[in-house]
Amino acid sequence: MVMVTYISGSIFNQTQFHYPTLTDNISLKILLFCFVFLFSSVTASYSGNTPIRNQSGLSIKETFNLYVKAVQNSNLEGLFTTVTDSDDFFFLTANGKLIDRKGYYDFHKEWFKERDWEMPVELLKVRQGNEYGYTNAIFHYRSKTPEGKTYLLDSYFTLIFHKENGMWKVVADVCTPIGRYLTDDGDEIRYDWQQVYLFDMIKKRRTVRKFKSNPVPREHILKILDAARYAPTAGNQQPWKFLVIQDKRKLSKLKDEAVQWYIESYKNEKQPNRKELENTGKAIKNKLNDILSAPVYIAVLVDSKAEYPEYVMYDGTLAAGYLMIEARSLGYGTGFFTTFFPEKNMKLFFGIPDRYKLICFTPIGIPEHWPDTPHKKSLEEIVVFESF
Repeated sequence: MVMVTYISGSIFNQTQFHYPTLTDNISLKILLFCFVFLFSSVTASYSGNTPIRNQSGLSIKETFNLYVKAVQNSNLEGLFTTVTDSDDFFFLTANGKLIDRKGYYDFHKEWFKERDWEMPVELLKVRQGNEYGYTNAIFHYRSKTPEGKTYLLDSYFTLIFHKENGMWKVVADVCTPIGRYLTDDGDEIRYDWQQVYLFDMIKKRRTVRKFKSNPVPREHILKILDAARYAPTAGNQQPWKFLVIQDKRKLSKLKDEAVQWYIESYKNEKQPNRKELENTGKAIKNKLNDILSAPVYIAVLVDSKAEYPEYVMYDGTLAAGYLMIEARSLGYGTGFFTTFFPEKNMKLFFGIPDRYKLICFTPIGIPEHWPDTPHKKSLEEIVVFESF
């Protein structure tokens, strides 16, 4: 952002001009020359391309203003005339990372390559001593996201200055974020970073059908299930049970069984010929090789003998949804699978008591790749206010 300085009591509002006559030619030329020179000087002094340089005799406040102007104009050379030449320098970033002077240079070099951002600065306090001083200010960073939204980061900056060869130089920069926001249109409604993160996780959840073999820590499994148990439930009955399967031999055997379960169901429903049955068997085996490639599986179950049995299927589905969003926040893919894992067969295979109903059988693992976002209907297609 180019900072614009307004001069109150402009000379152009105070001077009375008259149209020159032929006898004023020399004066006119002098006037025009002076005007062009003045205009060129002012333009050059505020150009973002002209180096901004620190100099001896400036106060800390004046040096701070140079620092800010250099940042707002992406002027790396000018910025570093206000920064110490010594290696005894540190910068505490908004992410809590401590970097040295070279890191400070590289940080700004990369940042200044960005476009479509601005950063108004609100100076709060200046303290100047003989050798040291500091400024406190709030930097209001704003930029456009690739989706066209506005990202806002408000940070509390403390710059510590030291006098070097008659010039004030920044020797430490401490950045403390005080607010991260995202807006859709204008600044009227802001979403803080926790809200944005939750929206993002919900939108990024995907059904994954092929996984890497990387193990999932027990702590992550329990964290995921801890989120699932906070799902809404009728009368707080919490009818769920979560059967966790990690045994590779058991999963391998399940794969063989599941292929047969599907083929039997397919034969009964479709009455296929031999060729169709053979092709279907190969296709299902390949699909299950991928679906059952994760290191962890969870059978989401609900108790049909709970206090409000007519609601247990709703409760269990909500719990599965919470489970999947929490898994996504930890970097894992999941899937709401039922077709290949019929309840009756799964109960026999795992010895599940008859009173429990199977909601879904979901993998938990790191995807081979994250699937693209499928087409979603627009809000206009699915939202109705008040009545149809």
